[in-house]
Amino acid sequence: MRVVATTQEAPVTEQPSPRRSRSRHATSKDAASGQTIAPAWAPDERAARLVSVLGNKGVAQLLNVSESQPSRWRTGEEVPSVRSAPLLVDLDHVVGRLLLIWDTSVILDWLTGPNSFLEGARPIDVIAARGTNEVVDAVEAEAAGSYA
Repeated sequence: MRVVATTQEAPVTEQPSPRRSRSRHATSKDAASGQTIAPAWAPDERAARLVSVLGNKGVAQLLNVSESQPSRWRTGEEVPSVRSAPLLVDLDHVVGRLLLIWDTSVILDWLTGPNSFLEGARPIDVIAARGTNEVVDAVEAEAAGSYA
């Protein structure tokens, strides 16, 4: 801490800026109850859902993380990194949309194969680069039976 001079009578003490915890644990403790609180965006639930559809290896491949990461997210042992978290949320959204039209057996192939609705790009690459809008449009086109 350092003391900052101001126009007030007493000096103001500047607090260091809060930093995110570097802890690998996915939870925090509620001060009042002492209970463990999971992040509101539920990375453990999202990871569990994705692993059930794509498999641990498939999720790791799509998110470009080590094969053990999705398991640690699922159990709450860790939370996804700042880089992986948005992609996890986006992938969960797209997979949910894909489950409305297809069986789980084709979803990983669809996400990793070239897609004519996306000008030959792989849906997972489009999600990573630009988000889900174009990919959801491609899913809707597939659902409607359209062909590019």
